[in-house]
Amino acid sequence: MMPIAVDLATLVRHVGAYRISDRSLRASLERVQSYTERGEAPPEPELAAFMRAARRYFETLEREARAHLKDIDRRLDDLFQQQYNLQAERGVAQRRLAGAGETLALLERAERAER
Repeated sequence: MMPIAVDLATLVRHVGAYRISDRSLRASLERVQSYTERGEAPPEPELAAFMRAARRYFETLEREARAHLKDIDRRLDDLFQQQYNLQAERGVAQRRLAGAGETLALLERAERAER
């Protein structure tokens, strides 16, 4: 029997909790699961095939998730930079608005004083 450091039933439940799209892993999982549900150890070749399929599937899943996170982080950085730039533009527009308002108020007071 192939030595395994974790409880096989726990590993099978953990893998089974995912929506597995890989047909070979799903079939291997179902075969190993049927053994664990009966309280039996699967044959060593069956267990080895399950372990290989699970490793291949989850290594790919991990690689894709890391790439996705990297892409999201890059996009968030772009978004934060855009937000920073817009906040700076907003500050400029607010100062222009305040300056124009002050100037218009001064003009109005000057025009009233002329009358």
